[in-house]
Amino acid sequence: MDDNLILAQLKKIGNFLGLLSVEPTIKLLEKLKDKKILSTKQRIKMFLLMDGQRTTPEIALLSGAGQRAAQLFIKELEKRHFIKADRKGRATIPIINYEKIVEHLYLDK
Repeated sequence: MDDNLILAQLKKIGNFLGLLSVEPTIKLLEKLKDKKILSTKQRIKMFLLMDGQRTTPEIALLSGAGQRAAQLFIKELEKRHFIKADRKGRATIPIINYEKIVEHLYLDK
């Protein structure tokens, strides 16, 4: 990642940290579960492991999911614009796009 992208991501994270606390985060996860996006414990774990540092294989391993399941879940989230996928060679590093998730869950009619 280049410095400008890192700085932009840090600003977004800072803005969201100012708005989010534990309770709203839990509510956000519950809404994602209600929408059948986080439909299993493994999907919840994978989602929570997407920190912009871990690759798809690492997320699969730590969540107990198979690599293919992690790849499909990441592709699903990417199609919804819920994550941005940073690609380093063949490795994919998913970064949660909280802004799009909040827009989808709270602002879409």
